[in-house]
Amino acid sequence: MLKQFESVVNSTQESDSLYENGDYRDVHILSGTDITTDGNPILAKITSENGMYNAIKCILRFVADTVTSYHSNSSDAMPRKPRKIVACEKHDFKPYDSDDSTRIDIGIYSKTLQMSDKNGKLDYSDMFLIVEAKKSDCSGNNDGVRVESLKQLCRYTRQIYGKQPWRRFAWGMTVCASKVNVYIFGHDCIFKLPILDLCAKDDRGKLVKLLASWAFCPRSILGYDSTIDYCSASQCVSFAVDGIDERIYAPFTAHITENLFGRHTACYHAKAMPLSCNEDTESKIRSMPLDRFVKDAWTCSERDSTDNVNDEIRFLKTINQKFVGDKDMEGKYPLLCAGYVVRYVNTNNWDPTTEAIADDTLTAFKMVDSEILAKTQYRQHKRIVINGIAERLYNVNSVDEMIVVLADAMYAHTRIFRECNILQRDISPNNIMFTRGENTIKGMLIDFDCAVSANNQETSGPVQTGTGPFMSINNLRSSSVRRTQLDDWESLLYLICWMATFGVTTEHRKLFRDERVKLHKYETPEIPISYWDEPFDIAASLKKDHMLEDMFKSCVTDYFMKHLGYENMVNLATELKMNIFDNPQNIRYWRGGFSDESGVNDIPGRGLLGFSGIL
Repeated sequence: MLKQFESVVNSTQESDSLYENGDYRDVHILSGTDITTDGNPILAKITSENGMYNAIKCILRFVADTVTSYHSNSSDAMPRKPRKIVACEKHDFKPYDSDDSTRIDIGIYSKTLQMSDKNGKLDYSDMFLIVEAKKSDCSGNNDGVRVESLKQLCRYTRQIYGKQPWRRFAWGMTVCASKVNVYIFGHDCIFKLPILDLCAKDDRGKLVKLLASWAFCPRSILGYDSTIDYCSASQCVSFAVDGIDERIYAPFTAHITENLFGRHTACYHAKAMPLSCNEDTESKIRSMPLDRFVKDAWTCSERDSTDNVNDEIRFLKTINQKFVGDKDMEGKYPLLCAGYVVRYVNTNNWDPTTEAIADDTLTAFKMVDSEILAKTQYRQHKRIVINGIAERLYNVNSVDEMIVVLADAMYAHTRIFRECNILQRDISPNNIMFTRGENTIKGMLIDFDCAVSANNQETSGPVQTGTGPFMSINNLRSSSVRRTQLDDWESLLYLICWMATFGVTTEHRKLFRDERVKLHKYETPEIPISYWDEPFDIAASLKKDHMLEDMFKSCVTDYFMKHLGYENMVNLATELKMNIFDNPQNIRYWRGGFSDESGVNDIPGRGLLGFSGIL
């Protein structure tokens, strides 16, 4: 079908209808030629980026109109209906849902042939890709123009990921004078297609064919997750769960990572319903209590699944089997309903007769040269469904509640390490949650994406895992010293210091900001531990200095909030710091020269005494 359409495009290219038709004549601004009223070509100059916007839209409109005409006149049976790739009417605008003040040049979205065009501005949540235009050429020694336009495109694309949790990957485009650069944003790098020069007829044809391929290809090729649907009756995103007779309905996203690279983790609070759920029941879902937590992420893996040392699903199955019926562990670890690699089919509509494909970097980026793809990090698209709903650590109501939650989470950490031989390796505020009962609160340790079997050789450096401000010194240095549970307890110390300084609850964090403004009207004082979020080598050096006995008070605990129960945080942090850093058995370990584990295994027990002594 696409080949037949390309023949139509080729015939229009050969007749120069792209230039002769007054609807598309602005494209001459990019291609460098114009057709005067007497039919003679003249050289065109790019005088402003504003003129470029219209030219770019002309090319898009030409393809969209040709797609519509072809679909209307074609007698062929089409396996899927084409879409139109359309530019927003407005250009040089700030999207409504932007989290900063930057303005984008052109927003492009996809729509069915029957849908009317979007007027006005677009949200990031609507966009298929963004075009960044520069009037300067990027050829020769002027590659800095292309690099600068790509930097801007990266900032915008990050927000597309942040507003579209259903994106597998994203496309992007820069136009520097007549040079078109098309990019595919992978999870660990950016793939660049060959530069297209609109002054060359063959390259114009290649661009038109690329736009046409987007009109006819499956949604998965556009970078969307075709297993996720939008249910208009419930106003939820929904998807079936592999291996279970239920469908998940998520009214909102609980958490999404707004990073350009990485796992692109999206978490949902959701409701599980039978597959037979009808439209009338679906319309009532938003008023029902939610009962599932869903995590969707692109996790690093090995191409041979038997070699995968960071298999969160396998770890969760081990933990669930070990502690089933254990009252002391009840509610302190995630109850796994399902965990699987997402599978999809390459059609716009699910076809039971078509074999499903495991979603990974090899299938997602199959348009990329195989040799280049082989050199990139291999990832699998995994989905985990947890029974029950937990709240984020920052939603606790007091310092005392946070201490209880942390104690429960680290109790689970210790037992999982000792009885399942699993080291979690990413203690951070996002990975500790809690549930409430009647007059009770219980902490839960989640996220075993970075975990390893404790006796696996990968527990040694130089692999760096975790969340910057909370990573251990050993981890930040990418040291060859073996990673142990002591590193995770060190991460807990940094978490306590961080929250005690900047506030535990939402109200406390606002109070922190207000107090700083009130006391320092013209200059915000530097807070030493804020630099723990600097590049790893700087953060490691600072933490090493801050953990010295004479500096821990002056650089760390003296900056803790002074009321609302934060005095308990001083006692807790000081005792935990003494157990980790001032213990003679461990003093050489944390400075990077200690590889013997004697005296390390009993540290978590003493750490828990710190909690019980305060509670």
